[in-house]
Amino acid sequence: MKKSVFVSLFLLTLFLPLSFSKSLQIETDHLETSLSSSTQTQGAICILFDTPESTSKETPITGPSIVLNGEETLTIPADFYFTDPGYVAYDYLGDDITDRVIQEGEIIPYLVGTYELTYTVTDDLSQTARAVRTVCVVPVELPDIVDPPEKTVYLTFDDGPCNNTEKLLDILKKYDVKATFFIVGSKGHQDLIARAYQEGHSIGVHCFRHEFNEIYANEQAYFADFLKAQEIVKEITGSYTHIFRFPGGSANTVSYINKGLMTRLTKIMEDMGYRYFDWNVCADDVGSVVDFTTIDIERRLKSGIQRHQEYAIVLQHDISYLSICAVDEVIRWGLEKGYTFLPLDLTSPVLHSVVQN
Repeated sequence: MKKSVFVSLFLLTLFLPLSFSKSLQIETDHLETSLSSSTQTQGAICILFDTPESTSKETPITGPSIVLNGEETLTIPADFYFTDPGYVAYDYLGDDITDRVIQEGEIIPYLVGTYELTYTVTDDLSQTARAVRTVCVVPVELPDIVDPPEKTVYLTFDDGPCNNTEKLLDILKKYDVKATFFIVGSKGHQDLIARAYQEGHSIGVHCFRHEFNEIYANEQAYFADFLKAQEIVKEITGSYTHIFRFPGGSANTVSYINKGLMTRLTKIMEDMGYRYFDWNVCADDVGSVVDFTTIDIERRLKSGIQRHQEYAIVLQHDISYLSICAVDEVIRWGLEKGYTFLPLDLTSPVLHSVVQN
């Protein structure tokens, strides 16, 4: 690269004729000096400096970048929710442009599988950066089932709590028998749920509102109802429960409003670490027409328990006063016959009906 500098030397005009046309060139390693009469100013000396090419390299402009918080590949247990660990983005100057990031992809956290999330950002120079996170949703590992001793009875009560629940708890306390309560969260009576828990009974979710058309509209409707009931359980007991019973049982037909829903829900809930329990002995203690007595219920329960010598999971409803009155006799008879009464937990034997939808 050459740079020219003109220096007027007035004294030299005394020695240079006007017609001077000869050029004098002085060269050094990087200096070239020319004298010429062709310059507009008489006697001007034109000095041309030949500077060397710069040896320093210009810093190239780099593009934007995206930094993922956490690992690029995440393995998470199936759950109702997924929270992205987040990310930050910078432009080539290092300024934060996180608010420009566009995220694509979807994770269904309750469905086991592998998902991808793509993050893209473009800076002011229209340069683009891209990052990808892989999320693997895996089933929750449940504890092993422990085979109970023969002649084990699990008394379970749906649709409470209610006014009858206090009488039921008194009967259970009388015999020091533990049972399982699948609660309806909207029923209130939280003091009775607290008492049941404090006295060693298991608390499971049945639902929040016992409205089949609402609950079984779709997966999200079921989850929303389930989680409302869960919050009631946590508020009272300090922790969420992982045992539950579907309203109407897993073989219900009221869910036909959404084809295949129960087939999907039974798997999803187990993948998320919950165990649901149907029954093999039923009190038949609720219905639109009550045409039975407490003695009828006692007979049905005793007969059903005897048919299932390995273990019996008994379905009753504490909203049925007649059924509650039958409990005293059934427990007395069972203890006399050598039966053991236990509450359900995650290690209890599962009993699943054949899903009809």
